[in-house]
This record gives sequence, C-alpha cells and structure tokens, in this order.
Amino acid sequence: MLSVIICAKEPAQTTLLAKLIQLWADQRALSVQVLSYPNAENFLSSCAEHPFGDILLLDIRLARTNNIELARKIRENNRQVQIILCADRPGPTDAGDGVGALYYLIRPIQDIKLFQLLDRAALNLHRTPKAVLLPLNGRPVRIPTADILYAEACSHNVRLHLSHGEESMRMRMSDLEELLDGGFYRCHRSYIVSLEHIGQLSRTAVLLDNGQQIPLARGAYDGLKQAITQAQ
Repeated sequence: MLSVIICAKEPAQTTLLAKLIQLWADQRALSVQVLSYPNAENFLSSCAEHPFGDILLLDIRLARTNNIELARKIRENNRQVQIILCADRPGPTDAGDGVGALYYLIRPIQDIKLFQLLDRAALNLHRTPKAVLLPLNGRPVRIPTADILYAEACSHNVRLHLSHGEESMRMRMSDLEELLDGGFYRCHRSYIVSLEHIGQLSRTAVLLDNGQQIPLARGAYDGLKQAITQAQ
C-alpha cells in the first residue's frame, strides 16, 4: 500500500488532491492511503504515530519556509520519500532540488499533470531498495525490509527482530502488518514473519534462516506455504 500525505491549509485543495490521488490509484489498481495535515507542525507532531509516507505533497504557498524546512527535515530521515511541491508558479530550481523534490505542481491543479508526477514518484519508489519508516525512540527511522526477520507483539509494544539486533516501538501489530505489506506474513496472533528469512516450515513452527524458531498458529500453515510459493 502506498501512503500519500498532503500538507496544505485550504480544505478545498486538500479535498481535491485527495480525490485525484484516489482516482489515480484506482486507474492503476493500486492500494493507497491518503493522510492530510493543515501545517508542518501538525504533521511533525503526528510522525510518531504515522511515520513519513511514500509520497508527500507540500503546499509552499501556505508557509513556504515552514514547508521547505519540513521537506529538508524529512530528507534527513528518509531519502526514499518522494516530494512534490505545490505552488502558484514555478520557483527557483534549488528550492526543489535542495530537498530532493520531484518538481513543482502548479496551480490550478490539473489532473493529468498530477498523475504524471505520481507516476514518476511511484516509479522512483519501485527503483529504490524497499524500506519502511517506523517510530523508534520517538522519531521515524527508515528500516530496510530486508533487515527485518520478524516482529513480535509484547503487551502494548512491538519488538522488531532485525538481522543486526532488536528494536522496540509502541505500535499495534495490525498497523505494522499494513505498513509492511508484501513480503511478510502474519503467522500467529503475536508474530509477523519475513518470507525472505524463512528456512523451514512445519505445522506448528517456522524456522528462520538464522536458526531462530517462532510459533505457527493452527490453520496458518497452508496460507503461509502459499505465500512463500507466490513470493519465489
């Protein structure tokens, strides 16, 4: 699932962008989640709960300095996110290039132009190594999905078992499952496993390629086996 975030003050513009983004996704048979924030401050304050998305549309007419700084701050933590700047007219190229923006989306917004930018953003995301942004230690951190072995529910937290250690974060397993999307499987109420790191499979357990073993829920064997086959 693609996560698209709109940062714009005017409700009418936010509504229009959200409708066009959904139309773009429907035409391409893509699953998309659209979140919106009225300003940079609200967006940043929510990042612990909703980490930076895949694509950001930032309105620089509202408060250009704030949103440009927001884009730069995002780039410090996530080099993969695709940034589109919404403006009344083309601006200096370094305003976009300095934050890694695709380029300007000029108002009045045209669906064809927006769709072209979204197509380019989706293509760029496909070309980069897949990663997920997770709230670790109160800030979003980019974790390559290839480094994730499995996730384990621990009370109100999730413990992430990585190839180089462990991390804990406050998140529901269902939310993490949605973020991870393909390449992972909910093999148990308390476990999500990486298909890439499965070594062997039995009716009751999953043996990882590093020798660790995690439980397999009753009735989950056939579904996991099919997921492994489809991933190959």
